[in-house]
Amino acid sequence: TIALRSADFRWVWIARVLLTFGMSCSLTLGIYMMQSYIHPALSAAEATQLAPKLYLAAAPLSMLSTIFAGRLSDRLGRRKPFVIASSLILAASFVIPVVSPTLPALFIQAAVSGLAYGIFIPIDQALFIDVLPDAKSAGRDLGVAQLGFNLGQAIGPIAAGIVVSMTGGYLGVWVTGIVVVSLAALAILPVKGAR
Repeated sequence: TIALRSADFRWVWIARVLLTFGMSCSLTLGIYMMQSYIHPALSAAEATQLAPKLYLAAAPLSMLSTIFAGRLSDRLGRRKPFVIASSLILAASFVIPVVSPTLPALFIQAAVSGLAYGIFIPIDQALFIDVLPDAKSAGRDLGVAQLGFNLGQAIGPIAAGIVVSMTGGYLGVWVTGIVVVSLAALAILPVKGAR
């Protein structure tokens, strides 16, 4: 059986694509946002130097939340609430630079998104295991699950570029991220084979 024919697996897969899409939308254009979205704008040289530090801002909370959320999920025997919460936290992080288009806001957004992504990564994987349609095909089906990450990471930057070209600015990227990642949370609700 093909894993995506299973409704539960398909919904979890769609949620993964959407969340990864939203995450990659926000990260890809950081260097450009520093030059033309935030106030005061940075020079190209300043933005080039600072943009990689957005990833560093995300790392500590991402690592901590990965450890603690994974343990808590196992202890409670619950997956769906954690995946939904991580999606909503990520969507909320995108509101920060909408409300405050400043450099500190970009770093706060990166840190909060790191928290959300750290919750999402281990528990989303566990959720996929919970909804596998056939344990004998786990390797193949988890490979299909991984394609969700790859697809989201591939189309996110492309879509972000299209949004910028259509709207003439970067505000639309954040708004798109809010909508898409909120849809990722909604996509988990119909899943019946996991708690």
